[in-house]
Amino acid sequence: MCFSAQPPCAVLRGDGPADRVSFVGWRSDAADGSALVRSDPLPSPAERYGHRYRSPYPYPYPAPCPHADGPLGCDVHLWVDADSPERTGLVEHADVLVSRVPLPLASAQRRVRGLLLGHPGCRAVAVPDTASTCVVGVRERTGAVSFVSFARLARGGCDAPLPAHVVGSVVHAWAVNGGSPRALRSLVPMPRS
Repeated sequence: MCFSAQPPCAVLRGDGPADRVSFVGWRSDAADGSALVRSDPLPSPAERYGHRYRSPYPYPYPAPCPHADGPLGCDVHLWVDADSPERTGLVEHADVLVSRVPLPLASAQRRVRGLLLGHPGCRAVAVPDTASTCVVGVRERTGAVSFVSFARLARGGCDAPLPAHVVGSVVHAWAVNGGSPRALRSLVPMPRS
């Protein structure tokens, strides 16, 4: 997750067809800007233990962003779909948990709270609601939980709202950079040039 990348940013894109890149416009109480959210797929067991990938770590660490440090730093984190049976083992290690199943607002808020309470190492949880918006819960440095609901999630050049993993990633990066999640006012998809 990079607050300094500008579209198009081919240098930060992955090499594989499964790599996903989203550009997001954000607005807070005091500033606005754009961000790049890159979702690199985890390597398969054959890649982790085969000839293609050799490392003492179970997964490769992404290359650093090729720009100077700015006021908002880049953030590398693991996001996991909490509802995905094939990712069950990763849920306990996730920095960001998401659910892709839209729920009514009250149910989405309960789901966010339950995931945060059930996973003390997780910093942010994002759950879409049935009104094409997203409810996000963030664990503060003190351990307290803040809720942010992008009740009027702004839309950009496309009709689709931002996926929950993108919203969760931006809010996580914002929080680890010292920003108050409640200061974020809107997130919008930005078209890639």
